[in-house]
Amino acid sequence: GGSPRAMGIHGLSKLLNDNAPRCVKEHKMDYFAGRKIAVDASMQIYQFLIAVRQAGGEGQLTNEAGEVTSHLTGMLYRTIRMMEAGIKPVFVFDGKAPTMKSGELAKRKERQQAAVVELAKLQEEGGTAEDIEKQQKRIVRASREQSEEVKTLLTLMGVPVLDAPC
Repeated sequence: GGSPRAMGIHGLSKLLNDNAPRCVKEHKMDYFAGRKIAVDASMQIYQFLIAVRQAGGEGQLTNEAGEVTSHLTGMLYRTIRMMEAGIKPVFVFDGKAPTMKSGELAKRKERQQAAVVELAKLQEEGGTAEDIEKQQKRIVRASREQSEEVKTLLTLMGVPVLDAPC
């Protein structure tokens, strides 16, 4: 069940749905007009990297040098939409992971490496598009460089950025 996510707090949605089902509400963007909203920048970058990949199969948006720009294009347009709706976004970037999380990070790396192997196998043996897409999503990670590029973009747009302490 649930939507696939590469990051975030494991099991949070289920915990909230089971124990406080009315605590999460969906609203149209204009509901938030005039408010400052904290945005998980890493999750946004990840969403743009997989969304563009889905739309174009293997491809990503790139510049003339072949460097991926999907994260920049997506962030630019989403941020403009938020600002046009009167929202004051504040983008929060992941800080350095706490030492106690190192075991979880090692497990993620193992799962990512297993997905690379599985993807190669599926592509070689002609796996279904759905199975290939599933493995591609497991491989996608926003690089430190991509996060820095997004920070630069947002700063140039006059949008506040914060680094989470951990």
